[in-house]
Amino acid sequence: MQKTLIKLSRKFKVFLMIVFDLTLLTVALVFAYIRDSGSISQAMVDISWLTLFFGLPFCIWILHFLGIYSALIRFTVAKTLVEVLLGCGLSALILWMFSFVVGQSFPWVLAVDFALVSGVFLTGGRLLLRTYFRTSQTSSRKPTIIYGASDFGSRLLTSIQQGNELNPIAFMDNTEELVGSIIGGVKVYSPDYLEDLVVNKNVTVILLTTKGVSLNFQKKLKKLLKSRQIEVQQIPAVYDILSGQAKITDFRQVAIEDLLRREPVQADLELMREKTFGKSVLVTGAGGSIGSEICQQVLNSEPKTIVLVEQSEYALYAIEQELNQKLVKQGRSVILTPILGSICDQKFMEEVLSRFDVDTVFHAAAFKHVPLLEGNIITAIENNVFGTEEMIVASIASGVSSFTMISTDKAVRPTNVMGASKRLAELVCQAYADCQEDMTISIVRFGNVLGSSGSVIPLFSDQIENGGPVTVTHKEMTRYFMTIPEAAELVIQSSGMAIGGDIFILDMGEPIKIVDLAQSMIRLAGFKPFISQGEERDGTLSDEKIEIIFTGIRPGEKLYEELLIDTSSTTSIHPRIGRAREKMLKFDELNIALTELKSCVKKRNSYQLVEILKKLPLEYFQQEPPKGP
Repeated sequence: MQKTLIKLSRKFKVFLMIVFDLTLLTVALVFAYIRDSGSISQAMVDISWLTLFFGLPFCIWILHFLGIYSALIRFTVAKTLVEVLLGCGLSALILWMFSFVVGQSFPWVLAVDFALVSGVFLTGGRLLLRTYFRTSQTSSRKPTIIYGASDFGSRLLTSIQQGNELNPIAFMDNTEELVGSIIGGVKVYSPDYLEDLVVNKNVTVILLTTKGVSLNFQKKLKKLLKSRQIEVQQIPAVYDILSGQAKITDFRQVAIEDLLRREPVQADLELMREKTFGKSVLVTGAGGSIGSEICQQVLNSEPKTIVLVEQSEYALYAIEQELNQKLVKQGRSVILTPILGSICDQKFMEEVLSRFDVDTVFHAAAFKHVPLLEGNIITAIENNVFGTEEMIVASIASGVSSFTMISTDKAVRPTNVMGASKRLAELVCQAYADCQEDMTISIVRFGNVLGSSGSVIPLFSDQIENGGPVTVTHKEMTRYFMTIPEAAELVIQSSGMAIGGDIFILDMGEPIKIVDLAQSMIRLAGFKPFISQGEERDGTLSDEKIEIIFTGIRPGEKLYEELLIDTSSTTSIHPRIGRAREKMLKFDELNIALTELKSCVKKRNSYQLVEILKKLPLEYFQQEPPKGP
């Protein structure tokens, strides 16, 4: 019945509504006469039939003039109901005036009764019809929770209720004043009730109306994604909707990166601008994941110049274009200078630093892919260790005032050449910081960043898109994760606190099991994860499942990463940045080791080079891969 009504032509639907309203207006007029006369028989005597047959059609015209019949009944909103009430009031006034023209009795008390009764009948009738249409659709609509009960959330609710796909059963919000209230017929709950609602109401869709999702809600959502298949979608930003770039119903599937974000901490603008505002800033590895984001963040701090150093031609071109487009869009002017070259060329880098009178260096250039560097040991040491030393020497010679090196959690008790090279680079920075006072040298150490080159996130996304399998090296493999923008922002703020020789440790939150990450991504994509137990794959997996297989630890990989060597750190003025207290080598001691390593590099003797690394105080050892998946 409902589907038949919806499929009728628009003109026929309007005709039915006119008949519906005319019937209700007639009943309302008769009811008003009954109230005025006190009996049905007297009302039939008193009623003005001229008013009934000529006045009521004119009332229909008034409703049409107000646009009542342009609104769809199943999408009736408060504005439509107000217009209906206005139409009823005007109709009563017209009937009262009409009675004088035809010489019939229609006192003003009767007109008021008619206005009230017709208003109740017409608005009530529309609400009943709307309820009928919505109730009939509810069984086929997906039970949905809306996170965020703000004005934007309530507008989203109205938009969803007009559709046929989603059935909003609850709001969720952290604002205590809103919890327990009812908005548009939907109750607002605290995030503490998330699991109960999802299980009891069989919720399959969660809509996020804000990117600032609370840590409490994120934890509960990640827990649910381990056991249930829930579609989580992000609503476009309010600005994009208001500017016409997006519609309120343009939902975006939430990526795992969105759920791994933590409660945002407002950036300290003073720290952000301490080493960048009005200064000439050079970024090595400017086309890489971290380097390019540092460039973006520095650009916001109004520097005088940004020198982009990169050895990949395409990566350099891409970041320069991106920054230039941003400047044009904002109508700002910052000098951008792309430099194609290697950090290992000290004379060249010294010339670049001097030519652009560089004040601040962010050294993000490094080779980072663990298995690849296990087979390219000499290249790893050349670039990561001696490239860092060349940059420091060139910076000191050029009068640079601040030098910040980007390090990694793999430098802590390294089990691979990549980690060992970064730990040795840290010692180089500390040794130079200890023997000179002209330049502030600091180190920032953190774990994996989401979406970076080499990250498991894009790998898993591609594997899921291709139907699987998703490959995880080991069931106990865990990693720290941080978003690229957060990492870059904290790096810049760390440089603002540096006093020389600092090792800053970024707060990475809790480590995450890679297999849990894979399962959550599979569920977010709308599939069910299936963990292979090692049996031969026979191709019998259903289309709803994505297989997870364990491939074994790769050369140089650790099951667990650490951020501290001596398990102790002190706090700083920033809640997400700590300072590590760790051993260092004096410059003379370190220089002896570096001389031996340079000799090995020159002879291309990787075996002897590894033996020297093992003897240095890096705590470097080549671990045996764990047994089992």
